[in-house]
Amino acid sequence: MKKLAIFTIIVLIFGTVSPSLVDGAYAQNDPSILLRIAVQADKQIVNQLDRVYADQIPNNLQILYDKGHGAVSSLDESLPNDIEKAKQDFLLAMNSFMQISRIISQSSEKVVVVVVSDKSNKDLNSEIDRLEKYVKTLETISKKYNTDVESDFIKIYDLIQELRKQVNDLNEVNLGIKKIKIILDSIKNDIRESALEQRSDFIKRFFDRLLDQVDKQLTKAQDDGIDQTQIDKGHELILEIRELVSKNQINDAKVIFAELQGLMENIGYSIRIT
Repeated sequence: MKKLAIFTIIVLIFGTVSPSLVDGAYAQNDPSILLRIAVQADKQIVNQLDRVYADQIPNNLQILYDKGHGAVSSLDESLPNDIEKAKQDFLLAMNSFMQISRIISQSSEKVVVVVVSDKSNKDLNSEIDRLEKYVKTLETISKKYNTDVESDFIKIYDLIQELRKQVNDLNEVNLGIKKIKIILDSIKNDIRESALEQRSDFIKRFFDRLLDQVDKQLTKAQDDGIDQTQIDKGHELILEIRELVSKNQINDAKVIFAELQGLMENIGYSIRIT
C-alpha cells in the first residue's frame, strides 16, 4: 500500500499516466490495481483541496473533482467485466485529478472561490456565471443517478436570478451565495446516496448473472464426472454468496466468491462473463 501511495503521488505530480500504464496493469493480471490507484489519487486530491481551500473550493476545481470522482465510481462498476470501459474511466479520473494538482501547484495567488470577498474587484456577473455553470454540471450528474432534486435546482436558479438583480449589493450577493451553497451541499449528499444505491443494485445483478453461469458449469462438471464433493462445495459457496449479497454484505461476498473461483479453477472450469 505504501508503494501504491508513492506511485499515485508521482502520477499526480508529474502527470505520468497514459494508456500504456493502464495496459501495464492489466498485463500484470491485476486489473484491480487501477481501482486502487484511482481511489488513492481521489484521497490525495481531497486532502490537497481541503488543505488549500478548506470548504471554499473554487468552482473550476470542484467541477474537475466531481468529474474525476464520478469516473472512479464508474471504474468500480466497470471492473472486472468491462475492461475497455475500466481503462477509459481510469484515464478520465487520473487526468481530472492531475489537472487539479497542476492548477493548485501553479497558482501563486488565491484562486477565485464562490464566496465573494469585499476586498476584491471581481466581476460579480462573471462570478455568478461560473456559479451557474457549476450548478448545471451538478444537475447533469444528478440526472445520471436519477436523484430526485429537481425542486432544489429550481430554488437555486431562482436565487441566481435574484443575485443578478442585486449585483450592486455585495452583502445581498454574499447572503444569496451562502444560501445556494447550503442547497448544493444537500444535493451532493443526495447524489452520493443515489450513486451508492445504483452501485449496490448493479453489483447484485452482476453476482446473479455470474452465479447463474457457475451453476450451469457445475451441472456440466457433474455430467463430466468431476468429484461430487467438489461440486457440492461449489453449490454451498453459491448459496452463501447469494445470502451475503441479499444482505448487502458485498465485501464478504467477494471473499467467498474468490474461494469459489479457486474451486472452479481446480476442477478445470474458469469463471467468465458471457
